[in-house]
Amino acid sequence: MLPRPFTYHRPTSLDNAVALMARHVDDVSPYAGGTELLLAMKMHFADYEHLVDLKRIPDLCAIARNGDTLSIGALATHAAIATDAVIQEALPALAGLCGSIANARVRAAGTIGGNLCFAEPRADPPVLLSALDAELCLISVRGERRVAAGRFITGTLETTRAPDEILLRIEVPLKARTVRYERVVHGHRTVAGAAAVIEHDASAAPRIWLGCVATHPVALPNAETYVAANPGVLDNALTQAIASDIAPLNIADDEDAGADYRRHLAETVTIRAIAGTVQQEVRAS
Repeated sequence: MLPRPFTYHRPTSLDNAVALMARHVDDVSPYAGGTELLLAMKMHFADYEHLVDLKRIPDLCAIARNGDTLSIGALATHAAIATDAVIQEALPALAGLCGSIANARVRAAGTIGGNLCFAEPRADPPVLLSALDAELCLISVRGERRVAAGRFITGTLETTRAPDEILLRIEVPLKARTVRYERVVHGHRTVAGAAAVIEHDASAAPRIWLGCVATHPVALPNAETYVAANPGVLDNALTQAIASDIAPLNIADDEDAGADYRRHLAETVTIRAIAGTVQQEVRAS
């Protein structure tokens, strides 16, 4: 199938891109790698009269460490993130995850910003970035604004991005902490993924997030509370805390995994992510 006809714009400056988004706000989408957007348009799951290609705009793919913050341009590809020396040193969990997404073609073309903005429920990066307390920087004719990664995706293919906004970059605070991401994959799709981030600062609460099982990533507050009170403890009480967080979720039931099985996998990957942080701490000590 082919997408319905649309007008293709190729701005060479951010100002022009922002102006185009505002001018065509009623029927426009930014375009980066296109690995998911174009497929959705070909299948007529999504239709836009205007696409604003961002690839010719300088600096949107830049990756840099600025003090205690890792800045990743929205157009940085998964392959670029996986092989970037700065990310490999400062945040190897993110480099490893991006290096295992889908297949080589998708990693070469797909961008971290496109992954976040498309908000496909089985996407892994939003889960890890939420646990890392990352912030997304967006821009429109009204100026720039920031939103926590954990609050950006609100449902299946739904985000808090306004129709005229462009995602500029993702900023991740770099702290002394242990990070682990675990997932179960069926084909090229993740059916359950969990991230655990344990701060070395004892006063900072752990962050445990679950994704790829419902419509969007979610924090697991009972698990976080238990881990904070019982660091390094992996017991039945932890399993019960995780299960109580997962119980109210509307778990997906599809051809990749039934709801009951996916719920079991969600508990399993969460325990593995937490256990992985404990193992990393032991190896580092």
